[in-house]
Amino acid sequence: MASLKTRLSWGLMLSLTALLTLQWLIVMYAISRLTENQLIDRLQRECENLLSIVDFNSLDQLQIDAQRMGAIYQRPFSGHYYTVFTSKQISISRSLWDSELNLQTLAAGQERKLRINGPDGQSLLVVLRGYKKQDHTITVAVAENIEPLQANINRFQWLYALISVVGLLVLLGVQRLMVLNALKPLKNIQVNIDKLGRGETSLLESEGPDEIRPLIEAINRLLTGMDRKYHRSRESLGNLAHALKTRLSLVNQIAEHPIINDNPDIQSSLYESTTVMSNIIERELKRARLLGDVRPGRQVDLKVGIAELINTLRQIYASKSVNITWEIATNAQFFGDKEDLMEMLGNLLDNACKWSRNRVSLTVMDGEGVSFIIEDDGDGASVADLNMLTRRGFRADESQPGSGLGLAIVNDIVESYNGTLNFSRSAAMGGLRVEIKLDQFKERTTLN
Repeated sequence: MASLKTRLSWGLMLSLTALLTLQWLIVMYAISRLTENQLIDRLQRECENLLSIVDFNSLDQLQIDAQRMGAIYQRPFSGHYYTVFTSKQISISRSLWDSELNLQTLAAGQERKLRINGPDGQSLLVVLRGYKKQDHTITVAVAENIEPLQANINRFQWLYALISVVGLLVLLGVQRLMVLNALKPLKNIQVNIDKLGRGETSLLESEGPDEIRPLIEAINRLLTGMDRKYHRSRESLGNLAHALKTRLSLVNQIAEHPIINDNPDIQSSLYESTTVMSNIIERELKRARLLGDVRPGRQVDLKVGIAELINTLRQIYASKSVNITWEIATNAQFFGDKEDLMEMLGNLLDNACKWSRNRVSLTVMDGEGVSFIIEDDGDGASVADLNMLTRRGFRADESQPGSGLGLAIVNDIVESYNGTLNFSRSAAMGGLRVEIKLDQFKERTTLN
């Protein structure tokens, strides 16, 4: 679906174009009718003037004092012509030269307006009127070449069309500014949503026009309600976890009872069960925190957080002398929970240090989101194991300590950020290569 700005712009542009086109047609029609009516009025007056100088002598011969009609009717093909005729006689202006206007005789009181072709290919507008004078029925016709007038009208039409186009462009520019200004509150909402996604604010700014303010208030109510539900859920889970851990502690105490001490198999089974249950509780608490956290994350300082994490790992694996190198792209950014990031990278780097010979690398790349690549120079994993690594409780080497939940938790964190987690063999170091790609709020569609 086209954007609101595009639809508004096209709608206004088509409306303005149709309106100006209609205005142009009306103005052109009005001007044409006005000029034609004025010309007809003048020709009608000329007919009256011509009638006043028409006379019949004693022999009933038609006579006209041509000198009283003006020089314009004396010059050949001047564009101004007249003809006076009866059923038997005809008198024409000298401007017709040897041409004649083929016209019909009218009865007294009749009038006709014609467009005909005149001498020298001229287009003529003719007004014919029938009169009764001295007991003779005469027809008076006055004609004028309308080509110069039509040329002037055409020039005016082109000029008016040009002015209309310029006016249309100006109006389109003005209406575009009006549309952009009208959509500015939506732009501000988008900016606020981006800030909300980065954790820079907890609610949208309520300022805006009356039409948009209810939407903003509804979103803020939704955010507030979800945040309250989140806190209640966290509190309930914490209480449940505390209650379960208390009961597990009691079970461990029971396992140390002298009666149980005399049964090593039962004691070992109890310890193993409580350990598994504790791990499950911890993992499910982390899953609940990840899946239930609807609050936006703030931008995490990658350099500071990763530096602290790597310093800790170097101390833990000091006896192994693991060389941990790391590189962060200049524009790389992570928006989310710092605890999520540290747990995710901590699990992966801890595994890399544990299985490496002495080299581990971390690369943070910037692209469509942010990517973390962790490589080591260990033995890596088989193809079958690569597909099993994120399964809960899977351990590639049962001789090593651990619950097998670390990579599963990492996978949960990655999924909570709409990311991907991929395992492969490192071409650079020969060991395991782990790549995490996380979607971030970096690239967003904006209103122009």
